[in-house]
Amino acid sequence: MKTITIKLPEQEAKEVDLFIKKHNYPSKSEFIRNLITEKMETALTKKAMADINKSILEVKQGRSISLEEIEKEYGI
Repeated sequence: MKTITIKLPEQEAKEVDLFIKKHNYPSKSEFIRNLITEKMETALTKKAMADINKSILEVKQGRSISLEEIEKEYGI
């Protein structure tokens, strides 16, 4: 693993320590890794939803083709 250093204002650092204790995280590193993972998953989920909504709009506008048409065209 790679080490990353962050700086927080004193009060925020205390709040993080209290949160970690209250929620039984084994370490600050585990807590920060969890936050990063959650944030990245949320961002990916938002992008996926945007892509789905774009696809729905394309279907409604008749700018898409069915899976069967793709299979037929490409011999799949």
